[in-house]
Amino acid sequence: MEAPGLAEGEERDRAVPGNRPEGQSSRSPSELSLSLSLSQREVWLDQRAWPQSVHLNIGGGGFLDGPLNLALFKAALNQLVAENQALRLLPQLDGTQLLLDHFEPTLEIVDLKNAADPEQAMQAWWQSSIREPFEMHAGPPWRFALLQVNENLHGVLMQFHHVVMDGWGTSLVMQRWSALYNELLSNTLPKTAIARRADVDYLGFIAESNDYLNSEAFLRDSAYWLQQFTQLPEPLLVHRPGEYAQGNLPQSHLIIKRIPREDFNRLKRYCADNDTSPFNFFFSALVLYFSRVCNRQEIVVGVPTLNRGGRRYRETLGMFVGMMPILVKLSPDMTSSALVTHVGSVIRSALRHSRFPMTELGRKLGLIQSGRDRLFDVLLSFERQDYQLNFGDAKATSSRQLFSGTARYPLGVTVCEFHDEADVELVLEASPTYFSTDEAELLGQRLWSLVLALTDSL
Repeated sequence: MEAPGLAEGEERDRAVPGNRPEGQSSRSPSELSLSLSLSQREVWLDQRAWPQSVHLNIGGGGFLDGPLNLALFKAALNQLVAENQALRLLPQLDGTQLLLDHFEPTLEIVDLKNAADPEQAMQAWWQSSIREPFEMHAGPPWRFALLQVNENLHGVLMQFHHVVMDGWGTSLVMQRWSALYNELLSNTLPKTAIARRADVDYLGFIAESNDYLNSEAFLRDSAYWLQQFTQLPEPLLVHRPGEYAQGNLPQSHLIIKRIPREDFNRLKRYCADNDTSPFNFFFSALVLYFSRVCNRQEIVVGVPTLNRGGRRYRETLGMFVGMMPILVKLSPDMTSSALVTHVGSVIRSALRHSRFPMTELGRKLGLIQSGRDRLFDVLLSFERQDYQLNFGDAKATSSRQLFSGTARYPLGVTVCEFHDEADVELVLEASPTYFSTDEAELLGQRLWSLVLALTDSL
């Protein structure tokens, strides 16, 4: 995912699992009915529009290299769920949710001891699992699994429906799970652990989020976005020729380009020396590319925002992310330096109004009445998360984000950075309705080349 502003943006952003028979867990009769936060409601509305789709499934997987105490691993997961409200939320079909007072999670154990290629088998299992839908209200909106190869090699999987967790939160889950395991291992977990984490309050965010709807800040933010978009922007991309199924989201072309760590670190050093960020360069490269290819002077790119109130909710598990449609206006004589500077200015301005729900802007612009289901065709997200952790002697390695392979937008671009020494992944999810496989592959190559060209020209 970033600076406290951009969840999948500048520094570091999908109903419910447990629908497998063996994944059901006991529920306490003690339940509290709650409204959704505005961030959750955006996700709930999106899922309702595509009820059979898994595009809102998020998660990650990684290998654990070293011996693991399974009993402590499960106990740490139990504690993790007990102390975090977001992991005890049960979304309902009517747009509300229940907070369970107690929930005992199930850790699925998968035996891969006889796999010919264990690591490949684990990755295949991860990818298959991320495409399993969560059934709203039928169970917890997440699933955890441990894939066992031998005493010293395991695979960990965590998946969530986006309605209860965002990308930043998935990193927090792994960090806290690791910390709890290590405290149990060393017998240093305080008996007051749950009370110690009582300040990590997702319910507080839900209340603040709904209070915002009736605030002066909401009116100011509404005025800002309506000033940015005086009318509904025209679609950037057009369908490729051919027949496409209506009412369902297509399977995407999933393109993964590795950016050598040395090259990405060079970009980061350059940005640090010039008061900008890698995100601004990727954003500028996208804008420049589509401006030239589509012969457009106004480009809209969707950007997820962290939306965690500065540092207030930075360590809180849950779904906070919002989405901003960033409109960039270019002029024919704009230099590379001017473009990068302009992009940074536009994003900083938008971040001051990032709480405003995108569906509300779409309603005001008559999006649905125009037969449209989105304000933008291109999404750019940064995932910068810390998975450099261990469970005792078992160290996490080769962590990666999982993609469902469902094309919600014509083009989704994600930059994944999970380890300070590993290569960075540039991931493109391209809808076959708009791109061929070759076109998507070529776009991935051109995008990184444009980023480098922009730095060379400054």
